[in-house]
This record gives sequence, C-alpha cells and structure tokens, in this order.
Amino acid sequence: MTLASDLESAGAPTDTARDTAKTAGAEPGLAELYLRTAHRIRRRSAPSYDQFGLTEAQARALRVISRYERPRMADLAQALEVVPRSITSMVDTLESAGFVARQNDPTDRRATIVVLTDAGEDVLSRVGRMRAEAAEQLFAKLGPAEQGELRRILEVLDAGEEPLPPRRAGGRPQGR
Repeated sequence: MTLASDLESAGAPTDTARDTAKTAGAEPGLAELYLRTAHRIRRRSAPSYDQFGLTEAQARALRVISRYERPRMADLAQALEVVPRSITSMVDTLESAGFVARQNDPTDRRATIVVLTDAGEDVLSRVGRMRAEAAEQLFAKLGPAEQGELRRILEVLDAGEEPLPPRRAGGRPQGR
C-alpha cells in the first residue's frame, strides 16, 4: 500500500482531493489569489487611467513602449499579446492623444518603431505614481518582512520572463 492510499483510508485528503475542493470553490488556489490581488490593484488604478482619457490597455501599451525603448510595432503587438492590426489602432489613438509618435526604424526601412513623446512620458509617470499608491494601500496589510518576502518571490517568478528580446545598440532586437 502507498502513502497516498494510507492517507485516503485514514480519511486524509490527497493532493487531488484538495485540488478538486479548490476548483469547486472551497479554497482559492494560488493562481486565483494572485489574480485577485492583481485585479484589486487594477481596479484601484482605474480612476488614474480615466483622468487622462486612457484605457487600461492603452496605459499598459505606454508602459511597454517605455520599458523597451523604441519597440517595433510587431514587437509591441507581441509583448501585448494582440494581433498586429489591433496594435495599429491602439497606436493611432495614442498618437492622436499626443502620447506616442511613430518613426521609421533606421535599421529596417520596412519597420516602424513607436516612441513616447514628452506628454506620453509625463502621463505614464503620473499614472505610475497613482498605480504605485494603489498597490501600497493594498500591500500595507503586510508587515515589512512580509512585503520583502513577497518581493523576493515575485522577482524569482519574474526573472527571465521578458516578452520582447533585448535590444542591441542601434535599436534592433537581438536574434533578428
């Protein structure tokens, strides 16, 4: 007899039984708790997006553009996990608002890159501060040691998970 069958015969729940109970709503799983926390931060941040006439998706696009400095349109679509034609309309809207500008890629005549304007950098900075405040309010429930441990764990999960390839000097992604 295995340990699992010993536990089952003793009435102790197995991993499968616990997973089924979590799925049935008895106890939320780790992924569900993580998603709920992220949703709370987004919900508390929504007024900052509204204040600047942005949707959550547009604010995310601005963050990605800032983070990857001069991404190509195709790389931006990949990072945001949208089809290229969707990114075109999103960039159109952001460009009309004065937050981004399109430029020709100096290394590839066929490609277009997207850059933040001064107005885009300003709005991104302001929205970022409001988002950080919303997160701080939520994480205030944790003590300093717990916040430090959560940060450490999230950094481990985040390591090496970049959606865009690192850029070389000259603005061209490595491996392309």
